[in-house]
Amino acid sequence: MIEVKNKAKSISAFFYFKEPESIGNAVIIHTLSFIANHFDLSIYTNQADFLKSRLSEVRIISLNHIKFKENSIPGMLNYCRKIAKILNSDQSDAVFIGHNSGPIALWLTKTCFQYVFQVHEMIGLERKSVFDNIYHMIMEYIIIKGIRASKANFVVSEPIIQYLRAHNSPNLFLASHCVDLKKFAWPSFSELHNGILRKKEQGYFIVCYTGWISEERGLHLMLESLYISLLKDPKILFVTAGSDAKQTLEIYNYFTERKMEENIVCLGKIEYDFIPGVIALSDVCLSILEDNRVYQMSPPQKVIEYMASGKPVIANKIQTHSMLITNEYDGFLTDYDPLMISDRILFLKANPDIHKLMSRNVLKTASKFDTSLVYKEMKEVMTRVLNN
Repeated sequence: MIEVKNKAKSISAFFYFKEPESIGNAVIIHTLSFIANHFDLSIYTNQADFLKSRLSEVRIISLNHIKFKENSIPGMLNYCRKIAKILNSDQSDAVFIGHNSGPIALWLTKTCFQYVFQVHEMIGLERKSVFDNIYHMIMEYIIIKGIRASKANFVVSEPIIQYLRAHNSPNLFLASHCVDLKKFAWPSFSELHNGILRKKEQGYFIVCYTGWISEERGLHLMLESLYISLLKDPKILFVTAGSDAKQTLEIYNYFTERKMEENIVCLGKIEYDFIPGVIALSDVCLSILEDNRVYQMSPPQKVIEYMASGKPVIANKIQTHSMLITNEYDGFLTDYDPLMISDRILFLKANPDIHKLMSRNVLKTASKFDTSLVYKEMKEVMTRVLNN
């Protein structure tokens, strides 16, 4: 439920969603919900039905009739110019956009705020060809040019702020990933959680991974870690939520081929509202990231969610993990090695007192990631700019 507070100023937001799914877009939806709590918000989007299901009390305007041609620089610029024209024509005091639509700011005639939530679009996870390199160099230039045209840019991590400063981007403010702690402290449960609950009642130690899953996010490393763990202790269950149909089949096949079907619950893509319950039923959570330039700067939201649920986190050593996790206090930072990850899983299962202590420590860490604290400056900056 969105609470109406001070809505003296109006804001028009635009967000383009490649896929209408709640887990991968949870950060954006959460941020828009916060803004709607404090300003008169209207959202323009290509996925109006999806956003209406998530933000039912906010005005949602469909721009699905304006087509976006992916992987085309001229097509992207033409799309942004059309969106800017629409945003300029409404009666709002300012515009709020994501960095992936940052070039819109180049054609806006009103105050613009931007939300920089990752660097994938500027740098690209993979660069396999000369074309890929050239494409991302141009995208980086155009997006950063749009960021420079904004009155305030809210950025999810210090490494991304440093990257943008190196490209002469002004008006940068830290707005780390955060959650409504209450949603994770008191999650709701449904039939979807029953399979996990039955395993918990049977004494299984539950290892959890939520969110988009891919090789860059440690898919096979996690599978190998669980396999090694299960060879030593069969009372372990691996729960995943967020995989697409292909990855879900791949995960199930991995466990089936090894006669370990009883040790996997793969929920696939589910609604984000079910995620707190999945994590709450778990004992320890995983976050694995390939050590590349993108993930060194873009912190994973899932770690904040794990911590908000009071679950120790096992993660590989990479800058964005070490920014969030203190080794041997609220989780473990390990090498990118299935043997090391398996060792930490088995250690926590074999040492319930240490697990309980780390769980208490996790909740202490999570207290600084509550939305009301993290986004306080965002609200103050936007209000100050609008009032001036």
